[in-house]
Amino acid sequence: MSATRPLTEPQAESQAVRIAPAGAKGMGVFTTRDFKRGETVVIGKGISQSSERTIYTIQTDRNVHVMMDEPAVRINHSYTPNTGVRNNQWGAYDFVALEDIPSGSEIFFDYETTEDDLTSDFQECCPPPADRSVADSRGFHSLPPSVQARYGEFIADYLKSPATDSQ
Repeated sequence: MSATRPLTEPQAESQAVRIAPAGAKGMGVFTTRDFKRGETVVIGKGISQSSERTIYTIQTDRNVHVMMDEPAVRINHSYTPNTGVRNNQWGAYDFVALEDIPSGSEIFFDYETTEDDLTSDFQECCPPPADRSVADSRGFHSLPPSVQARYGEFIADYLKSPATDSQ
């Protein structure tokens, strides 16, 4: 069992989103105003860090998994997300609009933009769409180049360089 260490908690920032029921997914994050493409929708803040992956953590580096605060921890996965991720100063990610997002929309991101490996539990829970095979849904580096390119700069910084066997 690995130790979990707390991260420094910054001052809360005003965010124009709310947490609400999201059907079979449980809870989700919804906008309360319109967002333009390129605008930061949610600022995630790391509240603890571990070398172990859980269903509640997000990967921020090789063997580094962070538990984020709300509302970020409640953002659900989609293979056609409306936000991408950008590393931030609080040990987590900003969720940036990939397209214009109208008020009342649920916010999604593609978990493969932060994970170098996905568990079989995730693959069973969220089977890939027709344009991706199960073999293509194992983490960012297994995605087809066209899917990787679609996210542009909005992926985890550590995924922007090739993985090596020593990592």
